[in-house]
Amino acid sequence: MAGACDDSSQRQASKAGPSGSAAKAAPNGRLQQLVASNATVIGYLYTPDKPYVIASFNNGTLQWRSDPKSPPLAQGAVDYFTEPDKTCVGFEYKNVSMPGRGPERYLVCEATRTIQHSNSLPRSQDFYLDAGTMFMEYEPPAGTGFVQYYYAAVSK
Repeated sequence: MAGACDDSSQRQASKAGPSGSAAKAAPNGRLQQLVASNATVIGYLYTPDKPYVIASFNNGTLQWRSDPKSPPLAQGAVDYFTEPDKTCVGFEYKNVSMPGRGPERYLVCEATRTIQHSNSLPRSQDFYLDAGTMFMEYEPPAGTGFVQYYYAAVSK
């Protein structure tokens, strides 16, 4: 179900709290507006009417699900994450039953500069995201898989 991939072991993100510099780095403050308005964001590969993932903000938490009628696959308190090419809101989840495994991340992001990415997974895709483009990202624990990208649309 991956839209695109990156080797998560190469991840080098910095993390800042909601009042930290990452909040100020988000172009136009759209990420903060999504959190504050309890928005729902649809992650898709081809068209928004066929979502792969759904991210719902609710009073400072983010719920991540694959079906709008199912309980969340994961949820956590919203935090801000920055990398050289993007600013994100989301959460890290550490599975306590697997202490040797790192955290996974569930993120809604905005590109701060152009991101171009291709993958060769069975569902091969090329992603070209201009600065200011919103997208969603799932990062598995380092060394366990590949980062999955999704185009994003805010649900009405």
